[in-house]
Amino acid sequence: MFLKALCVLVVCLIGASRGNILQGTIDTNRLQSILQDGIKSKDITSLYFAIKGLKDLKVAVPDVCQDIKTAKYDGNSIEQVFYLTNAAELAGCQNYLSPDVLKTPVQVLDKKDATIPEIYHAVYSLKALGKGTVYDKEDGLKNLIQLLKKDDSPINYGYVFALCEHMGCGPWTTTHAEGVLQAADETDSRALSFDGGLPATSLLLSTILRSYKRQQKPSPLTETQRYKFAEYLVSRRSVSSARGAALLLAAAAALADDQPSPISIVFKGKKYITSESDSVEFSITDLLGQPLRNLKPDEVVAQSGTRLADDVVVLSKQVLKQKAGEPTTFVLNLSKIKAQYGLYKIALSAGSKTTNVNVAVLGEIQVSSVEVGVGDVDGTTSPRVTTVAYPGKLPEKLQADHMQKVTLKFSVRDKYNKPVSVAQAFVRVGTAESEAIFVAEHDSSKAYKVDLNVGAIAKHLNHLSGTYSVEIYLGDSAVSNPIAWQLGEVVFNFGKDANAVGEVVRSSSRVSRVALPDMSHEFRAPEPRPPRLVSDVFAALCAAPLLLLLLLWARLRVNCGLLPASLSALLFHASLGASLALYGVVWLQLTMFSAARYMVPLGALTFLSGHRLLRRLVRDKATPR
Repeated sequence: MFLKALCVLVVCLIGASRGNILQGTIDTNRLQSILQDGIKSKDITSLYFAIKGLKDLKVAVPDVCQDIKTAKYDGNSIEQVFYLTNAAELAGCQNYLSPDVLKTPVQVLDKKDATIPEIYHAVYSLKALGKGTVYDKEDGLKNLIQLLKKDDSPINYGYVFALCEHMGCGPWTTTHAEGVLQAADETDSRALSFDGGLPATSLLLSTILRSYKRQQKPSPLTETQRYKFAEYLVSRRSVSSARGAALLLAAAAALADDQPSPISIVFKGKKYITSESDSVEFSITDLLGQPLRNLKPDEVVAQSGTRLADDVVVLSKQVLKQKAGEPTTFVLNLSKIKAQYGLYKIALSAGSKTTNVNVAVLGEIQVSSVEVGVGDVDGTTSPRVTTVAYPGKLPEKLQADHMQKVTLKFSVRDKYNKPVSVAQAFVRVGTAESEAIFVAEHDSSKAYKVDLNVGAIAKHLNHLSGTYSVEIYLGDSAVSNPIAWQLGEVVFNFGKDANAVGEVVRSSSRVSRVALPDMSHEFRAPEPRPPRLVSDVFAALCAAPLLLLLLLWARLRVNCGLLPASLSALLFHASLGASLALYGVVWLQLTMFSAARYMVPLGALTFLSGHRLLRRLVRDKATPR
């Protein structure tokens, strides 16, 4: 089962190379389900986006006029009014709205400090109510340009482009659109999006592409930009709200309508063929999973097919057949190579686009008789060989000690009895307590061989002597019947220091099932302190210079008569004393860094006051008395 699951996984991972080909499409069925759930919402925002998204999908919208009439919204919020009025317009329910909804958008347009988003929501609210163009084209555009100078974020450009659609200033949009597109952010060299995420990306792509289309100008997007924006939209699989679904659909619809539309080429169903099934199917669509507008059925061609094992070309210029009733499904018939086991690279083209896909031709394998030999490691005696035919087992348990080795030799063939190679060829030796897996290697005769030196493999089996089962596993990504063969049992004896299977391992270097003793830690005892007398004498010696200074000052009788009676003198001596006190505090408790924070302002005060005091003393000395 393990190898079978592994092979299935490998086959499932085989796919198309990227290039400028999408590896998926927007899941419109899932988005439609999200939007239909949003229709049931009492929230006006979700209701608006649900109606808009279903309209974009061309899905019938149920009667929601009563829901819109009774919807709760903040009448002072222009954004809420926008959602209400535009939901009513999309559903044809304008008559259900109260005349009071006009008040807020009119007030917004009368404001001198209205922002670009507020202007956008106000203008389109009035438009939804049938008030036409209420924002003057010339003055309005000048005002919007001034506002863009203050905040030129991508989302604001999107609002301005949308307002230009309404006001008729489309040429301004086409003049500035390419510069905005160049500002898109790139992710992993694969995807493009705008700062602001899906809302900004959706608004900009839809408004820019509509503006170019209305003016009959070629698309501003390069092929690389088109595919990278599409890659971003395809990667947004986590969308779960009506708002996100509607924004995603709006952007995807704009890109899908922009010609040439991004192409998605993916497998439809299985990615391999067998002797019973000789064809694979591909889905070739646009970003929304719809048929490509300008693609003719005979333009879908398998240009070449190459076997990866030896680069032999097996097909050329084979046209795929369009499946009846499914315009997006194309079938590639590989009956010519279904008997040739292996992996193949197919160069598949759809119109002007070409991508490489890997297809597996699954074949059946079979194992010839296995030769199991037990002999001495040094080869002094001939090994005893036992032959076992698949799917049989060894007739008895084999015995091998630490001076011997066990050899397994077998070959793998296809259903036509030709030798083949497989990607996975393993021999498992194990019990419930321990196991080891060994890789079987090709020898000179193209057979697979494994040498199990009993003494050498002891460390892989925790030196546990006893009975071990031996199994052979064979598989490959191109194998339809992976093999798991339980060959039999071998009794290994790893020597006198070994343990029997199921016993507790005695050696400290091996796995132990016994609880280890608790660990304890004791900190080092502190060093003994000197006697109190020694400490007092040392402190007295350190204080002696200060005591001597005080005694000398007392003997000399310090003359304070010449000390100027000024603020600078007071500040200087106070700050100098504070600095000396700070040194004492540092000695007792402060750190060097904390003391530096106090010393900086004290030092500055000491310097300034001292400088002013000295100037005063010099001036007083120079003045005659």
